[in-house]
Amino acid sequence: MKLGPDLPEAIRMAQPAHPLDFVLLSTEQTFLRAGETLAQSVRHLKDLRVDFGRLEAALGPAQTERFLSLTAETGTQASCLAGEFVQFEEASRGLRTAVAAMRAEVTDLMATIRAISIVKLQARIIGNMLTGSRQRVEAFTGGLTRMAAEAADLVAEVDEAMNEIAAETAAMDDEAAHLSQTLRELVLPNLTAIGAAAAEVSLDRQRMAEGHEALAQRMEAIFGSVSHLILALQAGDSARQRFEHVRHLTSDALAAAADETGLEAVLLDLGVAQTAATVRGLTVHLGAAQETFLEVQGSASAAIGLASGLYLGDASRGSGAIQTMVGRAQTVETGLARCGAHLHRLAGHAARVAAHLEKIRHHEGRMRRIEDQVRLFGLNAVIVCAKLGQEGRALQEISRQLRDLTQVSAEVFTRLHGRLERTQERAAAIGSEAVAGLEREMGRVSDRAQSIRVLLEEAEAAHAAAGHAFGKAGRILTSSLETAAGLMGNYRRNLASLQAFEEQLLRRRAAASGPLDPTPAAEGLLAAVRKSYTVPEEREIHDAILRAALPARTEEEAAPPPAEAGPGAGSEEDLADIFF
Repeated sequence: MKLGPDLPEAIRMAQPAHPLDFVLLSTEQTFLRAGETLAQSVRHLKDLRVDFGRLEAALGPAQTERFLSLTAETGTQASCLAGEFVQFEEASRGLRTAVAAMRAEVTDLMATIRAISIVKLQARIIGNMLTGSRQRVEAFTGGLTRMAAEAADLVAEVDEAMNEIAAETAAMDDEAAHLSQTLRELVLPNLTAIGAAAAEVSLDRQRMAEGHEALAQRMEAIFGSVSHLILALQAGDSARQRFEHVRHLTSDALAAAADETGLEAVLLDLGVAQTAATVRGLTVHLGAAQETFLEVQGSASAAIGLASGLYLGDASRGSGAIQTMVGRAQTVETGLARCGAHLHRLAGHAARVAAHLEKIRHHEGRMRRIEDQVRLFGLNAVIVCAKLGQEGRALQEISRQLRDLTQVSAEVFTRLHGRLERTQERAAAIGSEAVAGLEREMGRVSDRAQSIRVLLEEAEAAHAAAGHAFGKAGRILTSSLETAAGLMGNYRRNLASLQAFEEQLLRRRAAASGPLDPTPAAEGLLAAVRKSYTVPEEREIHDAILRAALPARTEEEAAPPPAEAGPGAGSEEDLADIFF
């Protein structure tokens, strides 16, 4: 079975190779767990403090006045929005009417082109029956055939464009129906209800704002006590580092001393003195920390009890109207967002309708040229008939039909031109005026509804956060503070194991005798040990023991070498004293 990556390390830590390893592990784990517990407590305390500020900001007079101002005009806005939609519906109906009229003209035009095709066939049949002037008749019928084919192609393209326009307008009708349903079922009723419920919601906001000032003052006292806990944790981290220094003194440094009994004696003296000083200072801090934990626990319990009645009792039941209005404002926003999507698609359909209409306009010029050709072919038929004499009588009917078709097509083109212009105007009105006006009004309504929703949500969120935070704090704060205090008490009892370690050091010290030989190696080792210290008291103990071990040296010789002058001199040691 493959071991997890952290298991070997855990086994190594569980089987200490040095007597101080247990204390080091206990120090690290105790203060780490206590720190995590304290961090959790501080986080909840900070959250409560923030909630007070949010309540004051969300429920203050300025926000109340702003809320009343926002809700005062909702009825007018509902009327304006409904009016804009009526105008939009009128523009949509106008476009549908124009498209239907244009479709009728295109149908007439297609019928005219089909009639010209029939005349073309008749002319070809008559031409085939003639015995003289066949070349003239064939030229006439051939030109008429080409003209009819070109006209048929153009009309087919116009018909296709009209089919596309019909599909787009049908899609516009669907979008307009969904838009109407969304406005009439979601937006307008809820917008009207917001204005009607403004007074009730304002009263709830005032009720929610009462009573939190006393709690805020209590919280300030709790925060003052928490700072002492943080200092206690700093003292614990400092003690851990000091124990690590003692471990280095009594393991690596002793091993480096080899058989120099004088140097070993000094290192053992340092180990005993540093251990005693560390335990002495740590005991004081632990006692203060336990008292502070209990103090914070009592203050927090009192504040939580008061807050539970304020936020989880009668006051919490006053937010029903606010929640209802928040829901209505959100429904208005959601409905307007859907309407905006419908309008966006409507504008797209209108733009495509305009593009198809422009394509038809482009074909209009070519179809008018065909109309001129039809008229010209009618004149040619008269000339051909005159030259054919008796045989040309059959073509006279063709000539008359072409003149009639020319008259009909001219009327159709005139009407189609007018219908096309009117349809383009109404398509442009849909895309630019009706949709844009409705979008502007919807934007104003959406901004106001969003402002109302945000303002109420801030108040509701602040109220809910306070109630939720204090509901959890009654369990979490008390439990976490008791846990941290218990950890400190257990750790304080664990320090008793250091007595055996100190006795072991003293026995080894009794076996080590002889003066300290200040060789370069010894001085380098002691200097390296001193440099590793992070607390001024450690250096003071070190210097005192070193002076006692070298009584013959002067004070200047025994003092540590001064740091080099410069802008950064002493900064490393000072920072180590602070950030330990």
